[in-house]
Amino acid sequence: MASIRSTGTSPEGRLGALLRALFPRRKIVAHPPDLPGKPDFLLPSLKLVTFADGCFWHGCPKHGRVPEDNRDYWGPKLERNRARDRRVARELRASGYLVIRIWDHELKNGMGPARNKIRRAITRASRAGV
Repeated sequence: MASIRSTGTSPEGRLGALLRALFPRRKIVAHPPDLPGKPDFLLPSLKLVTFADGCFWHGCPKHGRVPEDNRDYWGPKLERNRARDRRVARELRASGYLVIRIWDHELKNGMGPARNKIRRAITRASRAGV
């Protein structure tokens, strides 16, 4: 597990490229140091934070699974990851940020699902006055 990277991953790179394409004139900060949960990207002008979540590590409802080997370790480990994700999202929302979590599989094959998720979230937030 020591060889698993937390930054510089392919999904993170694809998310960064997508954000730059969607918001070409906005400042995009990679790995803002002062925010809880180590978001992958921050768009300060929109108060938008994004995370590129791996389907395995963050428990994707579509692709996440607990490995058969060492279930006593992996089950609680993956649940702690999901609980931490929920806690971090609450903290960021309480600080006025819009939080978008994009699954790894949404960043593949043209990134249409990720693009749509970001656009819907931005539209909902602007209507709600966030």
